[in-house]
Amino acid sequence: MPRNHLLKNTALVVIQLAALAFYAWLRIDNAQIVHEARSFGDLPDYEYIASLPVFSREFWAESKPPLTSLLWKLADLQTDKIFTAQLYISIICWGVLAFMAAAVIRSFIVKPFAFAIVLAFSLSRDVFMWDPFLGSESLALSFTALFLACALRLLQEWKWHKAALLLLTSFLMVFTRDTYAYLLLMIAAVVLPLFWFTKYRRGIAVISAVFVLIYLVSSSLATAGLRPFRAILMITSLRIYPSEEYTEYFRRHGMPVDDNLVALSRSTPEDKFIVNKALYFNDDQEVYRQWVLEHGKREYAKFLWFYKNDTLQNVFLETPGQSFYPDVFYYTATGYHPIITDTRISEILYPTRFGLLFFFAANLIAAFLLPLAWRDRKALWLAPLLMILLTYPQAVLVWAGDANDIARHSIPHNVLLRLGVWMLIFFIADSLLVDVLPKLTFFNRKTSPAQ
Repeated sequence: MPRNHLLKNTALVVIQLAALAFYAWLRIDNAQIVHEARSFGDLPDYEYIASLPVFSREFWAESKPPLTSLLWKLADLQTDKIFTAQLYISIICWGVLAFMAAAVIRSFIVKPFAFAIVLAFSLSRDVFMWDPFLGSESLALSFTALFLACALRLLQEWKWHKAALLLLTSFLMVFTRDTYAYLLLMIAAVVLPLFWFTKYRRGIAVISAVFVLIYLVSSSLATAGLRPFRAILMITSLRIYPSEEYTEYFRRHGMPVDDNLVALSRSTPEDKFIVNKALYFNDDQEVYRQWVLEHGKREYAKFLWFYKNDTLQNVFLETPGQSFYPDVFYYTATGYHPIITDTRISEILYPTRFGLLFFFAANLIAAFLLPLAWRDRKALWLAPLLMILLTYPQAVLVWAGDANDIARHSIPHNVLLRLGVWMLIFFIADSLLVDVLPKLTFFNRKTSPAQ
């Protein structure tokens, strides 16, 4: 390695380490002002699972994926320890992603900017606010950052050990949050045909097969833990019963319908949750619950297809704010204070003000660049392009599977969308500086010899 190149690399590493240390100090210092962690209705479920033996069937096949409860178990169910663990895991994972984002970029001009922007992005409220939240959000976002780091490394250079790390991080993601199983399924459906006629066909086939296997295992554990059953009960009370058309559809398909609960669900928003509680616990709803256990999952899938216009459009018509620019300030912990206090800088790093416009613009640009990236064999571009283009199907899945808390459950795909745009900016700048500018006549003019 030339001496000049070695000096630049050394200087870059020193700067990155200093920036990471400052970043970690900001996160830790900010965490000290939190007075009380915030929890939600899922808290008893996680606590119960954490109380079970790790190697028992119930631990892995319960109402929530197991890895969050495993962390809580290791933290002795103590809130301060859980908060600290989530904080340090987040710092490490986002630090790894920042290093990897800089490592795969060739231009020494772009490298430090990519490193700094990734770290600054994770200082956005919608990312770091989940560390003191007692749920799966913090771990899920941390493992997502780790997954992206492994994906970038693998796309830069194929090695089987890098593929193994990618599969490990995909396991961590899915068994922290169920919806990532569908993301892996979508990724497998895209990358397999893209790389089928290349020399990487065998490796991609293995990765896609493992992604599908992880999805199947996750789906089986979710069914065993009655997660789809619980979701359908919530959807019945909040979305099906309030709609006369939807109610009649399910009545025609054999679902026992209690007209008293239907009328109650159409009165006030608070009454919908009373209906949900009745569907869960009332003795006279046992026939309904048995129908959901036996037929609910299949019939709900048919319903989504029958009303496919609603399924595909309601993320824009009913819940655009919750699906594409969710306001989750309500979930911030007591004592929360933003790390980036300048709202203009914060909006640049993580745009929310024109969320729907941002979504459409990002997807149009990504759709335009995808064939160009394929033509020029820019494999690294695949990561941010998929992060952007898979936002919409993820939003549809969240809408279809959750009628209660769409905003909170939409955070992962919103983070991927905005981070994907930043990564795409890095890669385009890198390509311009390394591949395009040196070929321009202006930069290749040779000085004529002196007369």
